[in-house]
Amino acid sequence: MPLLARLKQLPYRVMRRIAIANRTLFFGCDLASLSHFPCPEGLTVVQWTEDDLRQHLGEENYLDEGHAVWLRDDQAVCFAVMDGERLAGFAWIAHGDVPGEMNHDGHPDTQLPLFLPDDTGFVFHVFILPSYRGRRLYAALMSSAAHQLPNRGIEKLVLTTECTNRSALRSVGRMGFRQVGRAWLIKVGPLCSVGYPEQPFLGGVRTGTYVGDPHERPND
Repeated sequence: MPLLARLKQLPYRVMRRIAIANRTLFFGCDLASLSHFPCPEGLTVVQWTEDDLRQHLGEENYLDEGHAVWLRDDQAVCFAVMDGERLAGFAWIAHGDVPGEMNHDGHPDTQLPLFLPDDTGFVFHVFILPSYRGRRLYAALMSSAAHQLPNRGIEKLVLTTECTNRSALRSVGRMGFRQVGRAWLIKVGPLCSVGYPEQPFLGGVRTGTYVGDPHERPND
């Protein structure tokens, strides 16, 4: 990122240290338009079952019992990159009504629920283990998902990225995602500034309200 752009982000970075500050960018893409990235030699992408996931539960993998429930209840699907029996990374894709616990930056107030049309999936909780980073496994996961998700009626993907996450912004742009909206929550004590994308966007996606939004929002 150019120096001027970094300087423009400085006040926001400072705000995140002293207050609740979330500036989220929404990106979307048709599956047919995603750039293809093959999985590196020696690695494979698989769609996990609940039993597969349970073999890799643990803090080091950012996976716990709640993730197993998502699979059991068919709230989401999980694609994983495997190096033999060793986990290299994963990405989750939810469908239907997406609860705020699937879309936040770690602070409860930033949980933002989404409501998706039947043909759209939400990409979230993407994690690549440190020793496998830099090999474009995120893109390989999305390429594999693009081949399998149409079997579930999903033709489009939407995702959210924090506006200063330069690595993620480069990755999603390289894959062919385009920005389709933005939302923000800035909260200092009783003061709160909040904004949402124009509704609906990307052919029918809608947001709820941030958990930490104290304002009343009229029904659309």
